[in-house]
Amino acid sequence: MAKDATRTSGEQLRAAVAMTNQESVTSHLAATRVGEDVQDPSGVRLKLRERISYGIGDVGGNLIFGLITSFLLFYLTDTVGVGAAIAGTLLLLGRVLDGTMDLILGTLIDKTSTRWGKARPWILFSAPFVVVMFVLLFNVPAGLSQGGKEVYAFVFYFLCLGVGYVASNLAYHTLLSVITSNSTMRVSLTVIRTICALVTGLAVNVLTIPIIGAFGGGQKAWTLTAIIYGAISLVTLLIVFFGTRERVRPAKETDRSAKRPLGQLLKILFRNPYFYLGFAFFFLVYLSSGSAGAGVYFAKDVLKDPAIFSLLSLVTLGPLIIGIWFMPAIIGRFGKRIPMLVGIGITLVGVAITFIDPTSVTVVLVGSLVRAVGAIPAAASMFALIADIVDYGEWKSGVRVDGMTFAAATAGQNFGAGVGVGLVGWLLAAGRYDASAATQPASATSMEVFLYLGLPAVVAILQGVIVYCIKIDKNMSQMQRDLAARRVAANEVTGA
Repeated sequence: MAKDATRTSGEQLRAAVAMTNQESVTSHLAATRVGEDVQDPSGVRLKLRERISYGIGDVGGNLIFGLITSFLLFYLTDTVGVGAAIAGTLLLLGRVLDGTMDLILGTLIDKTSTRWGKARPWILFSAPFVVVMFVLLFNVPAGLSQGGKEVYAFVFYFLCLGVGYVASNLAYHTLLSVITSNSTMRVSLTVIRTICALVTGLAVNVLTIPIIGAFGGGQKAWTLTAIIYGAISLVTLLIVFFGTRERVRPAKETDRSAKRPLGQLLKILFRNPYFYLGFAFFFLVYLSSGSAGAGVYFAKDVLKDPAIFSLLSLVTLGPLIIGIWFMPAIIGRFGKRIPMLVGIGITLVGVAITFIDPTSVTVVLVGSLVRAVGAIPAAASMFALIADIVDYGEWKSGVRVDGMTFAAATAGQNFGAGVGVGLVGWLLAAGRYDASAATQPASATSMEVFLYLGLPAVVAILQGVIVYCIKIDKNMSQMQRDLAARRVAANEVTGA
């Protein structure tokens, strides 16, 4: 609806609220200009510079998270000398504690109110801490006893991911919800950050082993690599802080979550059914991500060449980097749910192709390519989906709970990645994997095949069930119009 200069702001408001609620798959298109239609400044179109400043934060986040999820277990077993089962258990316990910290820090973010907003201060102050802990995590002292090495790895794993990374990443997720209320802009931001995440993930998976080799291998090489990755990460997180600003405020001044007791916030949060589904979806996505470290073992023992892992990473991430650019238009036409369900179906087809002959490099590459195409819709939608869940909670309750809702995503991320890494360690040990053996027994290679193919298939099916139950798309148009109208009404009352 175009603006009419002859109308008062109240008339603009009533006209916007009265617009027909479109329940079709094109409701996202109807919601695109809601912020402009009712003069809600939180829904304005963001400049490209700010969108890039936001998206680049996932470069820093994935330099840290990517190296840990893909290579920490490998570093601990093959460089430090910690057993696979013990290492996997330590990492799982660390991620369980990380998930607990998500809820605590999510509450603190919701209760933060500064001139910089609620999320950006946490990004600023957590950045140096997480980088220092990251470097120390990949610098296990050789002089420690076996037990001392295990304790050291656990402590710094928790401090790095459970404290520093959770604070930084949860605030970064929350920023997506408060930087704009425009659903289309959120998808655009998600696409940009996902591109940055994919490129970074590709770089980490492809370049890390060659970098380690170039530095001569061993502990010194891992330390130098962590320092380089950490320094880049720090710069990108500072760019996020200085290059963005928060615009979305609660619709009613009296309903600010910062003024409400924790128990009341939890009751409001737990009444939102999509809170649980968001947690479950992120848990499964990152369980698959956490178990991706099995790819190193799969390439080394099943395909007989560890260097193929870099090629698999390229084939897996390449289609995502290209295809995700087309997702805003597709999501604008069909919403998030339908493309995600189609993508999950394509992923299962890719797994089936690979099962034809998991020892053939060609078959594995083709199957990985198909799986990568199937992953595109979820990669483009998942973070914007959590922002929609925040909006849904505010729409139903009148209270906006950004940090704690996004804590569902990061808690799912931490629990899922922890379980994924733990499963790799436990199942490799169950398959009698021996890091010092030149050739692994058949039981070990069979387990590696299951971790690389069977587990992702099970996870994809469960993801499909969850996405089928997330039907927030049908309310998107009405929900965004109502929230925008409430913000304008609150501004008129307060004289803002």
